[in-house]
Amino acid sequence: MVFISLLGIIAIIFSIFYLLFHFIKKGKDKERRLSKKIFYPTFIAGFILFILGLSLYDNSFEAQLTKALNQNESLTTDNDTLKSENKDLIQNISDLESGIEEMNSKVTEYESNIESLEEEKAAFNTEKESLNQEITNLTDTNTDLKDEVTSLESELETTASKLASAEAKTHTTSTSSSTSGNSNSGSSSSDSSTSSSNVYYKNCTAARDAGAAPVRRGDPGYASHLDRDGDGVGCE
Repeated sequence: MVFISLLGIIAIIFSIFYLLFHFIKKGKDKERRLSKKIFYPTFIAGFILFILGLSLYDNSFEAQLTKALNQNESLTTDNDTLKSENKDLIQNISDLESGIEEMNSKVTEYESNIESLEEEKAAFNTEKESLNQEITNLTDTNTDLKDEVTSLESELETTASKLASAEAKTHTTSTSSSTSGNSNSGSSSSDSSTSSSNVYYKNCTAARDAGAAPVRRGDPGYASHLDRDGDGVGCE
């Protein structure tokens, strides 16, 4: 299209230069005539080519303009679509920011709860250590009390044994006095009583080993350290 118009312009310029050249030569040669076979076909052909090129150029320009308008309309539609999507994205971003703020608030609350729970845990651990220490102290005290009870029981058995020995000696002494005052009438019963008063059991284990348990009041070997409840029957 541009090429055709350019050829038309070149042909027109050539015809014009040829006309000028003719007038210059005609000034020297009055009888010189213009060559119609060169000037007119060249000028007319150049003019036709120029008009044809302009017409084709206009059509091409119009097509390009229509194409550009269509592209502009398509771009406008795409732009509107992008604006709508951008608006939706902005709304989504706003929603996400609100969600993030809410999550941050919950995280802060959870962190506060965790700190409170850690403080309570520390207090519980402190109380637990205190209770463990008290349990340890009570255990030590209980152990000491058990030791004291064991020692007291041992002392009580020793005292009971001494008391029973003293009672046996006292009973033996009174029995001997009674026997010396009444030697003719009861010598055999005196011997039996004396031998019975000489029976002594250190504890219930010894009485059981001797086959005398239970030992009742008046029986040989009966003593108060064998009858701790005082009901008259020892080593029940």
